[in-house]
Formats: sequence, C-alpha cells, structure tokens
Amino acid sequence: MPLELRKNSDGSIRKWWYGRYEVNGKRYCDNLGVKITGKPPVSLSLMDEGDTSFERSRATALAKLASLVEEARTKRDSARLVEKLYELKTGEQVRSVALANLPEEWQKIPRRRKPNERYAAQCRSTLARFAVFVRGQNAKAEEISHVTRDVARAFMQAEESRGVTAKTWNDTLKLLRASYKYLLLAGSINPFSGVPTRETETIFRKPFTPEELKAIVDAAREDDFIRPILITGMCTAMRRGDCCLLKWKDVDLARRFITVKTNKTGVTVSIPIFPMLYDELALRQPSEAYVFPEQAKMYVENSDGITWRVRKILAAAGFKDADENGETVQTDDAEIVRGEIHAKREGGLRRASIRDFHSFRVTWVTLALTAGVPLELVQKVTGHRTTDIVLKHYFQPGREEFRRALQSAMPKLLTNGHRTPKEEMLEILAGISAKTWQKDTKRLRDLVASI
Repeated sequence: MPLELRKNSDGSIRKWWYGRYEVNGKRYCDNLGVKITGKPPVSLSLMDEGDTSFERSRATALAKLASLVEEARTKRDSARLVEKLYELKTGEQVRSVALANLPEEWQKIPRRRKPNERYAAQCRSTLARFAVFVRGQNAKAEEISHVTRDVARAFMQAEESRGVTAKTWNDTLKLLRASYKYLLLAGSINPFSGVPTRETETIFRKPFTPEELKAIVDAAREDDFIRPILITGMCTAMRRGDCCLLKWKDVDLARRFITVKTNKTGVTVSIPIFPMLYDELALRQPSEAYVFPEQAKMYVENSDGITWRVRKILAAAGFKDADENGETVQTDDAEIVRGEIHAKREGGLRRASIRDFHSFRVTWVTLALTAGVPLELVQKVTGHRTTDIVLKHYFQPGREEFRRALQSAMPKLLTNGHRTPKEEMLEILAGISAKTWQKDTKRLRDLVASI
C-alpha cells in the first residue's frame, strides 16, 4: 500500500498525502485527507526518512490508507455476497453493464419484434448522450448501477434545458426507465422510477380537402418519381416507408387488394385498391421485388430525399410557410396560397409539421369516418389496435363537414325536421316544372355550393 508525494505545477510539494491501492482488479489513487507535516527527506524519496513530524504524518497516512482499503474490500465482499445469493436463487450469473456499453446492451434486450432501424438509431444516440452526461457529472461512474437518482434527474433537467418537447422528454424518460428496469440487477433501485411524465402539447396534422388533394395530384402529374408514392399514400393511408417499400407479393391487382405487414407496428392490414391507384400500378411491370424500386432505394439510403420531394410538390400546390414577418412568400411554382406546412408550439427544438406525407393518412381516415365508413373497417386499413388512437390523432374533420355529417346521420327529431342537402335536392328535382325551373335551379346551385 504505497504512499505518494505529489507536486504542484510549480514543482512544490502538495500539502496532502496520497495513497495508491487496488480493489477487485481496479487501481485507485486518492487524497487521504492527511496533511503532510515536518520536513520530507531531501531526496523526496519515500525510501528515505524525514524528520520526526514528517514520519508521524506518514504513519497517520498509512493507517488511513489501510482503513480505506479495508472499507473498500468490505463493500466489495458484501456486494459479491449479494451477487452470490442472487446467482444461487435464480441460477443466473450477475453481470454489470458498463455505461459506455449501454447502447449496445439496450440493442440486445429481447423483444417480440425488431425495432425499426431509424427508431433504434435514435434510442442508441439518446443512451450514448446519457452515458457522456453521467461521466461528466461523476468521472468515477463506470457502470449503470453507479448512476444515482440525483444524476438521473439532472440529466432529465438538461434535456428540458435543450428545449425538447414534452413528448420527446417523456419518450427519453420511458426509454431510460425501461432500459434500467431490464439491465439492472433484480432488486436494485431504478434511478428513473418515480419521475412523472409531463403533460404533452398535441398539435394535430391537418387533413387535405378533396380539392386540395386534386391540386397536389395536378402539381405532381409530371413528376414520375414522387407521383406514384403520393397517390399510394392518398389511396391507402399507408405510412411513407410502407408506400416506398411496397412489394409486388403484397399486391393483388386481380382482386384489387393490398395485404401488407406494416413496418412500424407489425400489424397486417388489408386495403382495397382505389381506381386512381389501380391505374398507377397497372402501368408498371413487376420485374423487381419492389413496386417502386427507385423510390425504395432512396428511402433506404436517404429518406430525407423523399421528404424533400414531397415538400416540393406541396409547395407547387400552394402549401408553404410564411416568412419571418408572417407574410407568405409568393413563387412561380404556386400562385395560390392554401396554407402553411408547419405550426409554432410552446416548446420543442423544431416547429410542428401539420401538412406532410403523414397528412394523407389523416385525410384518408377523416374522409372515411365522415362519410360513414364503420370505425372497424377503418382500423383494418390503418392497423391501429385501439379506437382511441384513430379518433384522437387521425379523425380531424372541419367543423362544417362534421356538422353536416352528424346532421345527416341523426334522426329527424334531433334535427328539428331539417333535411340534408341531398334530401332537399332530390325533393326539388322531383317537383321541378316549367314554371319553377329558374327558382329551383337557383336553389340547387345554392345547395351544391353548401356541400
């Protein structure tokens, strides 16, 4: 158990004794908290003796070092005893997880299905950032079990200071809490337990109207690369990745159905092929596994390329953000301004996207439910397991469309005898005559305009 004399940058001797020792294969060198007194040997070698006061402080330091080593070994033995009891009880060998290996160990956690690579990469990045933060707080923390509740809360506070949204903050908390739950020794205290999630601010994507969908299709008519993906999204409510990676084996043109296992949830969905999509697919020759091989390649190698092309079409159709002064910039691509593609929110590093490729999914659900399609059939197309998700996040009708749909479905008693526009039009057509045709034509035009 050697002692050390350490020097300052100017060459002078530090006033405290240091001790070097080894426990469980790891080497340590700590300040013993014992002050050096008297005169050290002229050689400054501890092989030689100093004066009486110096030798007295050396003896005190040696006793302190012996006590420190004994305490460390006692803790080690106690911890090892707990591990032995655990191994005897469960038959499993206890292994510690190094902080530096946390992302890789998370990847090895058994799951029902393999996570999407993009999601997995985000999780590994978050865990690596957490490990770096912990080492910055405590350089001696080498294993995940060395993380205290104070450090865990400090990390979550740092995440808030970065300006992330409440949803991202909650996702980070759930990731770390679940990782610790699985990787920690059974019975250990999870430093993230007891940390409550935060109330989230939900900004919903806006559905497109039928007129807006037509404008988007017209804007993409000459773009043979992105047009098929847009039409697939509009007609199927599939996510961007599922549209780009659609395979011929999942397409039944004869029966006009797509049956595919979604990448995000792993749920198999059945989707009827609408005429517009059928016309697009019928032009293609199934010579490769993917229906859209070039788009599939871009999505795998650079999915942002797909996003950029979609935004370009949306801009050409009249959807773009205002400038810093709140004024929408006019370009040659779109003289008509239909709306913005982002919305401001209270927190978050980025603005919320309200019109993008995923809006086609929201549009499909909204149009279907508003038209009276049973929710159970909508779920078969979208793959959602619960109705709450569909109704909360995807059913976003405009107020007037919602009012008309409800009024059409309600009994006459609740609508006070008011007829739907369709019922009024049929009644006008049944009673039209040579004397009333001008008045009836005007009424029909007014009803058509209100629909």
